[in-house]
Amino acid sequence: MPRYARYLFKQYLIAFLIFTLMFGGMVYIVQSVQLLDKIDGRIDSLIYFFGLTLLLLPKLSVHVIPLSMLAALISVKQRMINDNELVILSASGQNRWQLAAPGLLLSLGLSVFLALMEFQVQPMTMQELREKRKEIADNLFVSLIKPGTFSEIGKGLTIYVNSISEKGYYENIIIYDATKKDRSVVYIAEKAEIVQNNNQPGMRLLKGKVLQDLQQDIKGSLSFEEYVYQNGLEIKKPTDIRFKADEMYLSDLLYPSNKSQLDSKTIQKYEISGHKRIANTLTPLIIGMIVSACILTGVFGRSGNKRRMSSCILLTLGYYITAMIFAGLADNKSGIIANIYTPPVFALIFACLYLQYGGYKNNLPSIFKSKTPLNSKADLDKPNH
Repeated sequence: MPRYARYLFKQYLIAFLIFTLMFGGMVYIVQSVQLLDKIDGRIDSLIYFFGLTLLLLPKLSVHVIPLSMLAALISVKQRMINDNELVILSASGQNRWQLAAPGLLLSLGLSVFLALMEFQVQPMTMQELREKRKEIADNLFVSLIKPGTFSEIGKGLTIYVNSISEKGYYENIIIYDATKKDRSVVYIAEKAEIVQNNNQPGMRLLKGKVLQDLQQDIKGSLSFEEYVYQNGLEIKKPTDIRFKADEMYLSDLLYPSNKSQLDSKTIQKYEISGHKRIANTLTPLIIGMIVSACILTGVFGRSGNKRRMSSCILLTLGYYITAMIFAGLADNKSGIIANIYTPPVFALIFACLYLQYGGYKNNLPSIFKSKTPLNSKADLDKPNH
């Protein structure tokens, strides 16, 4: 790789990393807050929650990388135009493709990296995150019971625990259960512990009373030595995890192992999601071509900077909108592949053609410049009038 190409590649890479940290940091904070809201703040350790948020990074990178790539290419190319660096490189004989090569090489590398994220890393981390969230939900009652406070476990269910012994027993516990409309029940016990009864969470109460209050003002009490309380602790039955389309591996989307058990609509949904994921890996390369075609085909001067930047942003936005429209058309039973892959293929073709032939003629590749024939000796001997 020539020295100028290494210099350009280094500038693009540094700018890309800076924008990735900036954009990724903002998105990471927003997604972390949303994750905390989804698990209702049920975390025992800040380190554990930080580990959960790290599982979001592969999915975030899929959305942040193209945006960072766009910002890096535009900012570096515009700075080099303002500093006349591109003018010098062009005057030294470098054509458009040679000037665009370092940025396109970075774009191609990011497309490969994005494919790794989309096809392997993201499904793995999203499935792990879903399992962790289910584990937190299954331990809802253990995590919400705090000593010395009235803990509202669910609608109509409140538990108070005075303390927790060294052996793990809840001491001096009160359970108020008003989950049923026709009655409310209060359980009082000296000790209690969490147990599993038929794979369902429950509480084994020791030495206590059951106080029942019916709507007809009929009250009753019952003393017990041991009582297993379960009603109200089970809000929903445990179910197997069914992963969403963005949490599944590409092979599972295109060739599901349980295809015979799925209806045609679900199979089509999986197929569309899989092909969308493949098409998304081309986005960094397409952005690299669009930016190169917009900036390197113009006059390398300070005039027109805003126009070039606006063109890059508007064309990239137009590509995203067109891709979403065509992906929506893929809901039809036929033409799924054509609808999804048409925008990226045509964007690459048009950007390549414009980078080769369009724009300002003085910086065309040398093999495409119109050659001016040398004057013959007879022409040189003609007298000037």
